[in-house]
Amino acid sequence: RWVRKATSMRGAQWRLTNFINVALKLVTDIDLLKPVRNALKTVDKHRQAILARWVSGHNNARIEALNGIFQAAKCRARGYRNDDTFICMIYLLAAPIQNLVKST
Repeated sequence: RWVRKATSMRGAQWRLTNFINVALKLVTDIDLLKPVRNALKTVDKHRQAILARWVSGHNNARIEALNGIFQAAKCRARGYRNDDTFICMIYLLAAPIQNLVKST
């Protein structure tokens, strides 16, 4: 949260670097916290992708919304054996049909 509250990419980069360095110092000598060290290394490995948020301004909200629609279609199409039925359910749930009805 502290990194996301940065107003610029440079500020976010400083906050992310500072967070990773401090957190690694705290968990370095404790064997029980090896999964935390691995998670911090993963964050460090994906640092540029994390910081790209300040350049693009996009987030994954739309993808998560589409995933919710796909999951709903999957539940409704349960029992059908045909992939075309699943695809049809996705179109029926996700297509902007209400916009088409308003235009006619």
